Amino acid sequence: MSDHATMTPRRAATRARLLDAAREVIAERGAGGATVEGIAERAGFTRGAFYSNYASLDELIVDVIREVGETRLAQVRAAAAQFASHREKDELTIDSVLEGGVRDFVHLLQPPMHEVILQAELRLYALRNEGARVGYVAAVRETMTDVYEILETLFASVHAQLRATPEITMDILLGFFDQGSVMSYLELGRVDPDEQVARLGRLVDVIIDRTALPGQS
Repeated sequence: MSDHATMTPRRAATRARLLDAAREVIAERGAGGATVEGIAERAGFTRGAFYSNYASLDELIVDVIREVGETRLAQVRAAAAQFASHREKDELTIDSVLEGGVRDFVHLLQPPMHEVILQAELRLYALRNEGARVGYVAAVRETMTDVYEILETLFASVHAQLRATPEITMDILLGFFDQGSVMSYLELGRVDPDEQVARLGRLVDVIIDRTALPGQS
C-alpha cells in the first residue's frame, strides 16, 4: 500500500470516499456483501478508479480496519485528557478521580449500533479472507499497544499499577467494550451508560493494584 504521507490531495480524497463507502456497505450488507463494484458505486467511482487506488478489496478492508482503530485511539486520548483534568483538581479523592475517569471513558467510547455491526463484520471478513488477516491483526495489536500505554500512564499518575500483562489487560478491556456493547444492543436495543459505568468501575478494581495508592495498604 502506498505511503499516505506522499499522496496527492486528490488521491487522498478519493481514498477517503472509498473508505467511507466501504464502511457503509459493510455495515449495511455485511462482510459477504462487500464487493469492489458495490463500494465503487457507493463512492461514485468506477471499478477503474477503485483499482487505481487499491490493488484488492482486502487491501481496502485493511485500511478500514486501521481507520476504525485510529478512531478508537482518538476517543481514548480524549477520555484520557478528561481523566487528567479530574486528577488535577486538588479537592478530588483518588476514588473520585477514578470514578470520573470511568464515566468519561464510558461516555466517550460507546459506539452507535452501526459501528458495532461494522466492527463485527470486519472481524468476520478477516476470519474468512486470508489476505486481510495479517493486516487486521497488525492494526488491532497496534491500537491495543497504544491504548495500553495511555492507560498505564494515567494509572501511574494516581500511583496505581495495572495487575496483568499488557496483552491480558487489553484482552479484558477489549472484551468489556466490544462484547459489552454487543450484548447491550442485543438485550436492550441500546447502550445503558449507567450500567456500563457500574460494570467498568468493578472491572477497574480487578485490573488495578490499589495497594500502590497513597495511604492504602
